[in-house]
Amino acid sequence: MATKSEQILREKEIEGIKFSLYGKILIFSLLTIVTFFVAQTLFEILTITCISLVFNVVLYILSKFLKRGKLVSFVGIFCVVIDLFIITILPFIWYNAVGGESQVPRTYLIKTYLHFIIAATLVMNAFSIQPIYPMIYALGVVVSQAGILVYAQQDPRFVSTENFKEAFLGPAAHVNNYIFSMGIIGVLGFFLAFLTYRVRRTIFYAVNNEVKMSQLSRYFSPNIVAEMNHAEDDFFKPGGKETTIAVLFCDIVGFTQISETLGPEKTMALLSEYHGFMLDVVFEHRGTLDKFIGDGMMVTFGTPISDKTDATNAVQAGIAMFRALSLWNQKRETNGEKPIAIRIGIHYGPVVVGNVGVEKRLEYTVIGDTVNAASRLESLGKELKRNFLISKELYDQISLESKQNLKVKSMGTLSLRGKTKTTEILSVEITL
Repeated sequence: MATKSEQILREKEIEGIKFSLYGKILIFSLLTIVTFFVAQTLFEILTITCISLVFNVVLYILSKFLKRGKLVSFVGIFCVVIDLFIITILPFIWYNAVGGESQVPRTYLIKTYLHFIIAATLVMNAFSIQPIYPMIYALGVVVSQAGILVYAQQDPRFVSTENFKEAFLGPAAHVNNYIFSMGIIGVLGFFLAFLTYRVRRTIFYAVNNEVKMSQLSRYFSPNIVAEMNHAEDDFFKPGGKETTIAVLFCDIVGFTQISETLGPEKTMALLSEYHGFMLDVVFEHRGTLDKFIGDGMMVTFGTPISDKTDATNAVQAGIAMFRALSLWNQKRETNGEKPIAIRIGIHYGPVVVGNVGVEKRLEYTVIGDTVNAASRLESLGKELKRNFLISKELYDQISLESKQNLKVKSMGTLSLRGKTKTTEILSVEITL
C-alpha cells in the first residue's frame, strides 16, 4: 500500500500530466483550424486534420486512464513523446505552408523560432513534479533539433551568417545561435529535472513529518509533540533513560457488567466516546497516553520531557477528568442511559522511559515500580471505597498553590500489594 507521501506525489503527477494533456488537445484543435487558412493543398488539409483528430482521440482516452489512476507513468512518457513529435513536425508544417522544398530553402526550418514553444512545453512537463519527464523532453529536443539542423544543411541553398540582424531579417540562419539555444534548452531541462527532484523530496519529507506528528498527537499533548518534532533520530531508537515522573491509572467501575449489558457494538461506541473526551482532558494538562488497557488508561506526566509541574499537572488532570465525566453523565442521563463511575490512582517516582522493542516494532513506554504502584493505588480504591487516590510522594511534589485548593484525606500508611515498602495514601475529594 502506498504511503501518504507517495499518494500526494502521485496526485500531483497526475494533475501535471492532465494539464499537459489538455494543453495538447487545445494545440491540436487550434492546429486543425489554422490549417484550413494556411494550407496550400487539399491533401495537406486532410493530412493535418486526420493526424490532429487521431491524437485528440488518443489524448482523450489517456485522460480517462488518468482519472482512474491507471498507467500514470506510461501516459506521462507518452505525453513527452507527443510533445517531441509536435516540436519536430511543426517546422515542417510551417515550411510546407510557405511553399516547401520547391520554393523555399531548408534554411527556413531552423528560422521558425520554436524556442519559446519548446521552453513553455518544458516547463509544463515539470508541473508533474516528476524529474524524468523534463529530462527526457530536454534530451529529445536536443536530438530532434540537431537532426533538423543536419537535414537543413544538406540543402545546397542553405545560407548561414554570424550577423544577428541578417539572420532575423534575411534568408540566412545563425547556426551558432541555434546550437546555443538548444544547449540552453538542454541545461534548462536538467535544471528543471533537478528542481522537481528537490520538490518531490521536500514534499515527501514534509508529508512524512506531518504523518509522524499526526501519529504522535494521538499519544502526546500538542505542546509535547512540537518539542518532539525537533528531537534527534536517537530519540526513536530502542533504549531508555531513568527519570522521575507521575503515573496515572484510570478505570471504569464495574465495566465487565456494563459491557455484558450493552453488548459488543454499544460497548465499543461507549468506550470510543469516553476515551475521546478523557484524552482531551489529559492533553490539556500536558499528559501523555502510554496505553489503553481495555477500558482503562495509563497516562504519564513528564514524558518525554520531565518538568517540576508534572505532579501538579497529574492531580489537576485527575480532577478535570472527574468533572468532564460528570458533564458526560448528565448527557447520558438525559438520554435515559446509566451514569458511569471511574477510579483514579496516581503515584510519583522514578521510572525508565524510552522505546522498548526492536527497530521494526517499538513501543514508547515507561517501566518500573512507580508504574506498578500507580496501578495498585487505582485498584486499592475499590477496597477503600474511594475513587481518587494519590500517594504521599505525589502530594509532596504538588505546588503550594494547588495544595491550598486541594482537599485530601489520609487513608493511612498502607503497603501496596506485592510491595514491602509502605506508602501513605491520600484520598482526593472532588467538588463537581
